[in-house]
Amino acid sequence: MVKITDIEENSIAHTLGIRPGDVLISINNHEINDLIDFEFFISEEMVNVKIRRGKQITEYEIEKNYDDKLGIHLEEFKVRSCNNNCIFCFVNQNPPGLRKTLYFKDEDYRLSFLYGNYITMTNIDDLDLKRIVDMRLSPLYLSIHATDPTVRKKIFQRGRDDNLFDKLDYLTKGGIELHVQIVLMPGINDGEILEKTISDLYHYKESIKSVAIVPVGLTKHRKNKPKITPIDSEYARKLIKASKKWTKNYFNVEGNRFIYLSDEFFLLAGRPIPASSYYGFYYQIDNGVGLTRVMLDNFKKDSRRFPNKLKKDKRILFITGMLAKPVLEAYILPVLNSVEGMKVDVIGIVNNLFGHTVTVSGLLAGKDIIEQTKFIAPYYDMIVLPPRCINEDSILIDDVSTKEIEEELGTKVTVFDNDFLRLMEHVKE
Repeated sequence: MVKITDIEENSIAHTLGIRPGDVLISINNHEINDLIDFEFFISEEMVNVKIRRGKQITEYEIEKNYDDKLGIHLEEFKVRSCNNNCIFCFVNQNPPGLRKTLYFKDEDYRLSFLYGNYITMTNIDDLDLKRIVDMRLSPLYLSIHATDPTVRKKIFQRGRDDNLFDKLDYLTKGGIELHVQIVLMPGINDGEILEKTISDLYHYKESIKSVAIVPVGLTKHRKNKPKITPIDSEYARKLIKASKKWTKNYFNVEGNRFIYLSDEFFLLAGRPIPASSYYGFYYQIDNGVGLTRVMLDNFKKDSRRFPNKLKKDKRILFITGMLAKPVLEAYILPVLNSVEGMKVDVIGIVNNLFGHTVTVSGLLAGKDIIEQTKFIAPYYDMIVLPPRCINEDSILIDDVSTKEIEEELGTKVTVFDNDFLRLMEHVKE
């Protein structure tokens, strides 16, 4: 049973008199416990919906089209937490004083299906696996890191085998599409261990469509944690060289590459971002695999429609992390600065909140941005923040809002939404 939080105006549920606060018991005699159940069982054209209001239970026989929505919104389900203690867990490296939700470690296959969250599957049992297959909860996104049982125990800090291969067997036989990430840690799951992991995962290429290798993220707050060597530019260059045999020899059933390196490796190594053909269907773009290439390609396409001249001179400051700064300097700024009347600069923000080893734009703190730009901000007409640095409430990771940044700096602030033409319209205002 699950509580109804809202009813859409003029919807089927509204017409029937179903109200917020009512409890949804079942659909076609199937108990409803979360959004997954609801979406799965409501897809029939004939549905029996059982609702409880106080002590009264009412049943509604509804005839509808297959894709008709009832207009019912349900309360959020309780998210399962992670029972691992991974040696590299970024949540365990957070500084004190952040909002409470940033310390919660989720490990819920429902979030993997709904939003693409990565799960280790260590807390999935047989009933969960059956539900995944029966309800076709596909695709799922998995954090594997290593297939060797001993190494997995070390990484996850678990005392026993979590039966990874049994779970992969079941999901593969059930036809579930899978996408895997490997967080790479020098001396722990690289070298022969990585080769074994790739080989083992390739046996499941019928279900695993992509494997992304991403660098471990380490902050300055790793107190009393196992020692992990950070990935530097030399290591990234060697990995890129080693990866050529994987991209040459391993392909998925769709004919695309099976193994992908995240953008960070190419940026760290100072190597060009691969062409779009490297990324296939961009399976894991939200994991930083091909995000830079998409940005560059979109910019090249949009730049053909840029004006030759602005009616009024404008100075723009791009904010970014240290990792992406060279890309903007090399490919973006020269084109923007070729527009007459437009002067664009970029500043890479040093991450003092997490430490200087954290160089990605998505983890920039508002206070760092304010502190490092307060003396130069008055010289600009607009400051552009990078995409993915804010949440749905326009709040950065340290709870500083874009409005607060704007007020502190005294300069208009906008967040880039990956649309260069829209950004140009803002500049021309």
